[in-house]
Amino acid sequence: MPIADASVWADGARVADPVPFDRVFETAAERGGFAWVDLVDPTEAELRQVADELDLHHLLVEDVISRGQRPKLEPYGDTEYCVVHRVEARGDGDDDEFVGREVHAILSERCIVTVSWHGDDAPTRVRERFERGIAPLELAPRTVLYAILDDIADAHERLAMAVHGQIEGVEDIFFGEEHPPTVEIYRAMRRVLTLQRAADPMSDVVSRVAARVGDDQLELRRHLRDVDDHARRTATRLSGDRDLLASMLQLASARVAERQNDELRSMTEHQIEQNDQTKKVTSWAAILFAPTLIAGIYGMNFTHMPELHWLLGYPFAIVLMLAFAGVLYLVFRRRRWL
Repeated sequence: MPIADASVWADGARVADPVPFDRVFETAAERGGFAWVDLVDPTEAELRQVADELDLHHLLVEDVISRGQRPKLEPYGDTEYCVVHRVEARGDGDDDEFVGREVHAILSERCIVTVSWHGDDAPTRVRERFERGIAPLELAPRTVLYAILDDIADAHERLAMAVHGQIEGVEDIFFGEEHPPTVEIYRAMRRVLTLQRAADPMSDVVSRVAARVGDDQLELRRHLRDVDDHARRTATRLSGDRDLLASMLQLASARVAERQNDELRSMTEHQIEQNDQTKKVTSWAAILFAPTLIAGIYGMNFTHMPELHWLLGYPFAIVLMLAFAGVLYLVFRRRRWL
């Protein structure tokens, strides 16, 4: 079984002697402590084996097996089932990609089972923190859940601050260059939305966990309120960054549209100028065509052309050419082609 760790905790510390998995719950009951089983990338058969050992509700087991659950806290009698999403950054620098991971926790009075996939290290960090003896509270299954929630909320806050710094850099570029960095804006928006999908429900989950804490654990409730405060602060920051990026995208679209309008206006003006030139050339061609036509007719030199032997033929042809050209000139002038 892909067990990252199976341990028994009693008297505020981990039991030093190794405990086999098939004895971990029994040993925890004998020592008056609790068992913590951390599963990483388990198969369905392995999950059902643990479920049979703990006599878990079949709906809870189906949720864990199917995965893809929304962040939530659901009670099943004396057992509580918690799902939270954690975001990790893949890559380095401004090109990193945010990926969401699920962390499942099943806890009762004497045991807690954490289930994660893709090598999620949140439970491992919490376990190492407890093993170093720096746990601020009395160790119990609900304390482990608090520590996991606190670790994930802090991770989200760090990522949100890093994204906010990247957005400020994009904003400086946006208002300092002619062409808006839309690709960088879309990348930042994708990071914010991925982180927001995981961070926004955290406050509700933490509040539900705090509501189930008894009055005899007021210190744990205070610590959960602190986690809730971090989660709310992160959600508020991400909401503001999302709105800022959305506004930048709208402004970028407006700037692109304005630049396209300027280019279209310039093209239209150029086209109008070309049309005016074309009208002038066409008008003068038509004016010159009339004398050319008359000269062509009388230049054919046929034998039987009465006008060739007419005394006033030449002046008549010249006057006809000028009259024809003059009429066309006046027509084109009135239409403002010339």
